[in-house]
Amino acid sequence: MNNEKPIRVLVLDDDRFMLEFVSHLLRDLGVSEVLVAEDGKAGLFVMSAQVSAIDLLICDIEMPGMDGIEFLRNIADQYYSGKIVLFSGVNPDLLKATERLASVRGLNVIGTLAKPVTVGSLAALLAQLSIPISRRPDPARIRQIFTVEEIQQALAADQIDLFYQPKIAVSNRRVTSVECLARWRHTQYGYVSPDNFIPVIEQSGLINDFTRDVLRKSAQQLDLWLQEGFDLKVSVNVSMENLDRFNLPEIYEAAVRECYVPIDRITLEITEGKLGKDFAQSLDILTRLRLKGFGLAIDDFGIGYSSMETLKHMPFTELKVDRIFAHGAAKDSATRAILESSIKLGKALGLNVVVEGIEAGTDYQLAVELGCDEIQGFYIAKPMPGGEFTEWLSKHEKTIDERF
Repeated sequence: MNNEKPIRVLVLDDDRFMLEFVSHLLRDLGVSEVLVAEDGKAGLFVMSAQVSAIDLLICDIEMPGMDGIEFLRNIADQYYSGKIVLFSGVNPDLLKATERLASVRGLNVIGTLAKPVTVGSLAALLAQLSIPISRRPDPARIRQIFTVEEIQQALAADQIDLFYQPKIAVSNRRVTSVECLARWRHTQYGYVSPDNFIPVIEQSGLINDFTRDVLRKSAQQLDLWLQEGFDLKVSVNVSMENLDRFNLPEIYEAAVRECYVPIDRITLEITEGKLGKDFAQSLDILTRLRLKGFGLAIDDFGIGYSSMETLKHMPFTELKVDRIFAHGAAKDSATRAILESSIKLGKALGLNVVVEGIEAGTDYQLAVELGCDEIQGFYIAKPMPGGEFTEWLSKHEKTIDERF
């Protein structure tokens, strides 16, 4: 490649905002031809339709349908010789493992980017790896996607909405609970996924107010569902940055009681890979949250270092197996073995075991056969706003036997 021949870039991400944002950054850097695809299958189609080769792939690894890992396997089989940049909001170790896997398959991975991507990080990677850039980025734009001020304004304007993704019980296929997922209703970009703003919230000291607000909204919605006769529980994600104050159990208890819902219908999900910052303080706060009646789930189990030690000492009630150990498990013996051992471990410890990220009927059947308690994923339903979820739930209850 040289300056006379413009490079052709294909960006793969299921988040439409990220597709638009990264494409805009690339054009800011002088890349004239940017193609986009919303998942691996779409990416393969775009590549097959090209007369001229794609010079650079920028690929998210966590996408519904054909994820980034499966996409990389396919292009390796097609002997793709261009350069690849991997980016994602997943655990950095998982991102590096994917990079090693791609290299083993003979692909030319030139670097990785953690979300949220900035123009500075993208420009540095391209420049460092001798990819021609026709113009330098504006220094004023070398920042995070959103500033602290923008996010503070969004919180003040109540622009954070909740979407709800159901979990169903394996025993009777009925919806038992929902995971509450924050989305920023941005006036310009539409709904923005949390990968693009939660890191800024964590770094800026806004996470405690943010989580309390999400917990309050979740409890308010749960109260409405209970009044309508739906027997549900809700799960709310808690950042490790929240576990910095000993009075957190009282703060969360007050937020839930204001909404007049039983505390034992609320589960707090904590990502396993981020546990262990201050073990004694974390154990103190989590134990007192359990005493208040909250359920505690260890989220994304299997991608961190502290799995066994964490499960042994922390008072968890639920284990959520990360999607990477469920997606394609019916076809991959190694993935199946990890999924099976994770489920057995959770059951042996008396935990409610949830397998998340189920997108195919074969993986659903396998998770059922291996003995998990609950299943979550696009195969059941995508995350939905409250009203849409209520309609979906009513239909689901009437068509359970037809679908499963």
